[in-house]
Amino acid sequence: MAELLVSASTGTMGSLLSKLATMISDECKALKDVSGDIKELKKELEHMHAFLLDKADVEYPDEQTKLRVRDVRELSYDIEDNIDKFMVHLDRESSPKGRGFKVLVDKCKKLTSDIKIRRQIAKEVKDIKNQIKETSERYARYSTASGCSTRNAVVDTRVLAVFKDASELVGLDGPSDELIRLLKSEEDGDSARQLEVVSIVGFGGLGKTTLANHVYNKLGENFDCRAFVSISRNPDIIKILSSVLSQISNQKNATGPAAEVHEIIKEIRGFLRDKRYFIVVDDIWDVQAWKIMECAFAKSSLGSRIMITTRKMDVAKTCSSPHEDHVYNIKPLSDVDSKKIFFKRIFGCEEKCPSELREVSDGILRKCGGLPLAIIAISSLLATGQRKEDQWERVRRSIGFAFGKSSEIDGMRAILSLSYFDLPHYLRSCLMYLTLFSEDYEIERPRLVHRWIAEGFICGQDEHDLVELGDMYFHELINRSLVQPVDIGYDGKAWGCRVHDTILDFLIHKSAEENFCTTLMSSNQSGLPGVLEAKVHRLSLLNAYASEEQASICPRMDTSHLRSYSIFGQNSKQQLSLISDAHYLRVLDIQSCCTLEDDDLINIGRLYQLRYLNVSNTDITSLPTNIGGLQYLETLNARYCPGLRKLPEAVTRLKQLVRLFLSRGTILPDGIGNLKNLQEFGDYIYVPKCSLNFPQELGELTNMRNLSIWLDMIEGDKAWYMEKLVSSLNKLDACNLRDLSLELNLRRYGGIEGGIVFPALYSIRTVWLQIPEVFKITKWLTSLVNLEYLTIYADVIEQQDIELIGSIPTLLALSIAVDEICNAGPEVFVLHGFQRLQSFSFDSGSTGLMVQVEGGAMPTLKDLKLDVHPSSFKSTVLGGFDFGIKHLSCLASITLNINCRGVMSSVVEAAERALKSMVETHTNRPTFLIGRY
Repeated sequence: MAELLVSASTGTMGSLLSKLATMISDECKALKDVSGDIKELKKELEHMHAFLLDKADVEYPDEQTKLRVRDVRELSYDIEDNIDKFMVHLDRESSPKGRGFKVLVDKCKKLTSDIKIRRQIAKEVKDIKNQIKETSERYARYSTASGCSTRNAVVDTRVLAVFKDASELVGLDGPSDELIRLLKSEEDGDSARQLEVVSIVGFGGLGKTTLANHVYNKLGENFDCRAFVSISRNPDIIKILSSVLSQISNQKNATGPAAEVHEIIKEIRGFLRDKRYFIVVDDIWDVQAWKIMECAFAKSSLGSRIMITTRKMDVAKTCSSPHEDHVYNIKPLSDVDSKKIFFKRIFGCEEKCPSELREVSDGILRKCGGLPLAIIAISSLLATGQRKEDQWERVRRSIGFAFGKSSEIDGMRAILSLSYFDLPHYLRSCLMYLTLFSEDYEIERPRLVHRWIAEGFICGQDEHDLVELGDMYFHELINRSLVQPVDIGYDGKAWGCRVHDTILDFLIHKSAEENFCTTLMSSNQSGLPGVLEAKVHRLSLLNAYASEEQASICPRMDTSHLRSYSIFGQNSKQQLSLISDAHYLRVLDIQSCCTLEDDDLINIGRLYQLRYLNVSNTDITSLPTNIGGLQYLETLNARYCPGLRKLPEAVTRLKQLVRLFLSRGTILPDGIGNLKNLQEFGDYIYVPKCSLNFPQELGELTNMRNLSIWLDMIEGDKAWYMEKLVSSLNKLDACNLRDLSLELNLRRYGGIEGGIVFPALYSIRTVWLQIPEVFKITKWLTSLVNLEYLTIYADVIEQQDIELIGSIPTLLALSIAVDEICNAGPEVFVLHGFQRLQSFSFDSGSTGLMVQVEGGAMPTLKDLKLDVHPSSFKSTVLGGFDFGIKHLSCLASITLNINCRGVMSSVVEAAERALKSMVETHTNRPTFLIGRY
């Protein structure tokens, strides 16, 4: 799969080979003038591709190799641009009925009658061959046998962590106490006597080895024997197992020189059989290495313990299985502990820091983000230099690990390089792409995945869903601790991610080396000389609201081959002038550019290669009619554009459009049924504003996978409209529709007598309801076999409604709000069922209604939110009512909002004290937020 991708390591070589293979297929033999040249070109590129793949995993290439890799990679971009330009020319000359190179066969047949185009192709192919020849001859003159440079050995920072003096350790008390608690388990009882494994997980540089060694030294004396070994990326299993045997037996050479793995495992098992042991296995990278190691550890009831450290969450869970609660996520240092380390290494203590360096020190520490490795490296660098404010400011503004030279800087680079080079090539591209976003930016997963697809980073067979593959890539980066998840949903997927500043600095450095991405920030222009010397492939303007420097620099850059362009900030007019001739642009992302106006997009129809267009959260009121010329456009995102009242008819000519996201209420033109490739359609298309043809046209989108619609139930003379809509949804449900989100307003017509006239579709996963009386719709709700998210705004809700909803086996999140005009009173809803529910929100308004969780209900609930009136819990003030939260064994957070209308402040304060006391007695000690309104 990776060979078909655009890659940070190999440029576009993989996708080029795929395109050339299509061009020389049997059906393309009509191109007799150039078919031989194309075959020869493909062979030459295959050798170049093999060269790039071979050098991509060389961590320290020599300068000659760097230059050759750079030129070959850049050449691949130029070649693909030429081929794609030819492709667009063909599209203009013909009327294709498919997409991309899949229809090249039909186009090639037409070329036999077009001598001009054939000559153009022949000329461009020969030009490409000449470029390749020149590149090869140039490096043949200066070839060397070496592919890697010699370098000074970098000290393994894990060794330093093992032998660090205890007086230097900071911020370990809390984490070590938690680990010791997990390792000791229950002191009395049989469970404490079984072999247990505890995992420490986190990205490189967080201090996993230091923490593990600290605990190892604290507890080691309590065991009969112990060992501490490191695995690393390419483990020598025999050497590692021999080290274990030597340490537990106190013999230097416990194994013979020719010992086999199974022999050493047998010796270790025999030695440990009747002993209580403590083993630390540091830096495990894959499950297979653990499975081999695990064979050596005899299982007994003597209370032995194993502790492992890893950067990968799946490895941590596998090693700790079946006790996933034995996984400890190591956290960055607190601000206080960060300052202790930083100032101690430079001045001896914080008090000795000069006042003029205080502010810049805070900025440097913010950049380090609590990462011990970064703090130590930067502070060591500063300790050896001059203590002047302007020089410290340069360190703060520059790439931390690349600024200056020291053993600590080399050590940090080596630690982060391990994680980078452990990635497959396609994940390296996806990770490096994150440099286009600024520090601390929360990157939405769908936005990122859709951009990856447009760039060619994700490639699958026809039956593969590229978005699903992209989600897998995204979560694999989280699993490897290279990005930090943001807002993990109840389905286990993260809404987005952010990148630790130190890792981002490392990636920016790697990206600059490979000319992969270019970012310009008004506050940091340190990389500009390199930017002005090379072709820019992917450009991101950060902090564009302060872009005077950017405005002067952008025109001086070579953006003739720009593939991706992003603007973050407010000003966009001057920066958008760059795209007027960007004929190779694939991605244009100007989300949240507040000054964007309709005229700024006037030339967008000239971007013939554009795959992704994001104008969401802007003030545009219309899209240009020439947008219909973007025949390769796959994603159009115009969410949160309230001024965009109507979509132009030209959009219906975007035959390759796969994802269309609009603001609520945007009116659709006739012809939506022409978008046969459409797979995602939202955000909540308001059906009553659609044309009379919409229901039928919707049914023609049989590739639809994700759909969000918003409608009022329609009666009377419009009943036929509803019937057609239901018929189309039934059709889509039987085809590819997987996720249907419905927003239904049943208040307008007082609800539907006798129940809802809407099908129980297999694809319905989200329902948002406004309804007078819930009982009229509960039967339909319970028939939805895949319902996961349910929100209800109701006038009346009864106990039986709650019980029926609780029986829905797939429900993950439930929110209920009862209108304040309901009957008030001290009625209590007793909650049963809800076996998979993870989030529950209940707003009783001023009704006085309350909920009580019974034992066995909501066993997986994590988040509880209650909006209540003090009249609902008078008994709570007296200590008699606790909502039943003692039954919620997985509870992690509680939010209580108190309606204070008509209630004395003393009553509210007493209720708050009682509620806090109630939460504090919960065994999980969940986070607790309380508010008034």
